[in-house]
Amino acid sequence: MPQLLTELARLGHVARVRTLRARGVSERVIRSAIAAGVVARPRHGWVASGAADQDQLRGIAVGGRLGCSSALRRYGVWAGDDLRLHLHVPRTASRLRAEAEPAWSGNVGVWHPSVLERMRGVPPPRLATDDPPRVHWARDRSGHLALDWIVSPHTALADALRCMVPEHASAAIDSVLHERVLTRREVDAVIAALPAPAAGLIDEFTGRTESGAESLFVRRLAAHGFHVVTQVPLGGFGRYDGMIDGCVLFEIDGRGFHSGSGEFFADRDRTLVAQVFGVPVVRPSARHVLEDWPVVLAAVTRTVEDAKLVRRGRGLPPVIC
Repeated sequence: MPQLLTELARLGHVARVRTLRARGVSERVIRSAIAAGVVARPRHGWVASGAADQDQLRGIAVGGRLGCSSALRRYGVWAGDDLRLHLHVPRTASRLRAEAEPAWSGNVGVWHPSVLERMRGVPPPRLATDDPPRVHWARDRSGHLALDWIVSPHTALADALRCMVPEHASAAIDSVLHERVLTRREVDAVIAALPAPAAGLIDEFTGRTESGAESLFVRRLAAHGFHVVTQVPLGGFGRYDGMIDGCVLFEIDGRGFHSGSGEFFADRDRTLVAQVFGVPVVRPSARHVLEDWPVVLAAVTRTVEDAKLVRRGRGLPPVIC
């Protein structure tokens, strides 16, 4: 049984019986573990450990795999603000099963096994709402990293670029690149296989932002006519998320990995250094960008206007980045 549990953990805590048998777990061991209550059989031909989460069990019950934004979250990638369960079903599938009520699981969301250890110290992937799932009938783009319960990141991204609104789709592209889930060549191949409008999701900011909220922030400001430069060093004292109109720096608080005291003080050090150089810093949180954009825009507009007035009054040029 230890081998069974080890293999299940490597596969994300749920797997088909045939997959486990191909990895050397015997049918006898599987039957014994089920009879002893060590593992569960959520559906005929499937095995789940006690760590499986509700979304995985719902996908198994319906006959689909986690796809689109639901899969991207499991890879540690920006997945937008739609919390419905998104399931991927091959175009060749005949039909879906009605969504019966699966055995309830109070477990936290399971990461894809490929997710690096540094991700596992942050809150686990958010689980879907109880709303009916959104089903994507589409072909699989790649088998690489795909498991019985989840599609590959290539397929998840392809689903998402057709499903999300453009700003979230562009942020998802930035995120898969920043987290090194896919290479730029792989992203370009995914986009090339989609309808022509998908090419418009690539712009001058692609791959240059470090969080989904930052991606939304810079593109929204650019759409309002601001000149935005991302990832700006200042006098060798640190790198900022970016600069607006050559006079205001910005930092987006709330990234998943900025939770330790070291990161906290490094952020504040950069703010102090910017003030030494006479450059104001705006620091909206991810929540503000997502939920209170008019206030963020108003704050940025006022800060930039005031900074320009001060620099003109002192005869100072824009900050050289």
